Amino acid sequence: MLNTTIASIDRPDTLAQQAYQAIRKAIRNGALVRNELYSEGELAKSLGISRTPVREALIELAREHLVEIVPQRGFRLREMSLAERAEVFELRQVLEGFIVDHLARRATADDVRQLRQLIDQQSQTMDDPANFLLIDEKFHLLMPQLVGLERTYDMMVTLRGALWLIGASALAVRERTPIILKEHTAIIDAIEAHDPQEAVRAIRAHIAATAQAAKMNSEPAKAA
Repeated sequence: MLNTTIASIDRPDTLAQQAYQAIRKAIRNGALVRNELYSEGELAKSLGISRTPVREALIELAREHLVEIVPQRGFRLREMSLAERAEVFELRQVLEGFIVDHLARRATADDVRQLRQLIDQQSQTMDDPANFLLIDEKFHLLMPQLVGLERTYDMMVTLRGALWLIGASALAVRERTPIILKEHTAIIDAIEAHDPQEAVRAIRAHIAATAQAAKMNSEPAKAA
């Protein structure tokens, strides 16, 4: 048993971690698309690194069910069945309902300020789908962070990745962006009022509307 204090060591991200983040960003922004086979070597070249860290990143992304590695050929984004898509939104209903219930009971004025600040930023990106979705993700991931729900945060990160596979563009169609802002505002209002029941109702209504938008605007998935 160690009887000394071990200081934490700050290390820069490894090349594999950098590649992992770059690929996730490309999926989120739509730079990588479904039904396209990508070369591991070409990806490594575009990132300016060797194939080894790219391969490590792809293995991790495959574990998260974001990509499918095709031996000797490359990789592609995973296809999601209709049942898996429905499961993602059902899990969001449960997890995010749990999150806002906690947050509505414990939120400070500074917590509310941070959430409203993100919505203000999002309102300025309504004609920029990539940034709109980036801030949307920050909004949903900030809430579990504010109440220290670390395991829930990790599960939320995984679900956000699944949303990108469903089709990020379907989640930010022009007709829906102003509605999303209103839905986010309603969630924050309930949190600020310390009304857990209303906060849960608002987040679940928001997720249900998002699921419907994704269903209407995404291409059909292959049956699994």
